[in-house]
Amino acid sequence: MEKMENKRDQYNEEMHRLGRLFTWIALGLILMVPVCYCLTAGVMPLWSKLPECLMFILGYLAIGLVEALSYAPLLGTGGQYLTFITGNISNLKLPCALNSQAIAKVEDGSEEKEIVTTISIAVCSIVTTLVIVLGLIPLAIFQEKIVNALLPISPYVVPAIFGGLTCVLASRYLKIAAVPFVLCILICVIGNFAGMGAVFNQGTMILVGMAVSGVTTTLLYRKGKL
Repeated sequence: MEKMENKRDQYNEEMHRLGRLFTWIALGLILMVPVCYCLTAGVMPLWSKLPECLMFILGYLAIGLVEALSYAPLLGTGGQYLTFITGNISNLKLPCALNSQAIAKVEDGSEEKEIVTTISIAVCSIVTTLVIVLGLIPLAIFQEKIVNALLPISPYVVPAIFGGLTCVLASRYLKIAAVPFVLCILICVIGNFAGMGAVFNQGTMILVGMAVSGVTTTLLYRKGKL
């Protein structure tokens, strides 16, 4: 038993070491995009406009922090780093991870779940990259026709993704998801009727859902319901 714990600790340390390394590499490459653009175009950002964008930037930082904390138990150590480096979390990586866990019938917090999740996200990243590369070929040739054909369905893509993801999570964690789900819907409905629909956007509701789920889950755990 002690030997297995040591191996697991070694695995987690290795995942954190590699994860941090490739995260910094990915951040460097991402930051090089605007730098290269500015150098190539011979322009510079208007730093005087930065205060106007501060709230927008802080909002995205808050969403990123909440996502990192909320997705960690579902993705595991290796899956967490892979997912946040490659992107497309809620629409690709998270559903893929949950589906693989359901197919393999692994237990929460087990080594099997960690391995299955990491492998599924790695395969998903490879397949996604191949599909994107293959999709760029016809897009480069028939760009205008493809964009016009997909334009009518584009508003339904995000609701369809989150709707499917909600069904998966609600079916697996019904006790935990029920109260935050119902409460968030009520808040959105009341907010829209009050003319405050813009305030209760995706970022706001993520924070509300996280806070409510944290409180309700703690209460359920203390009462022995979980």
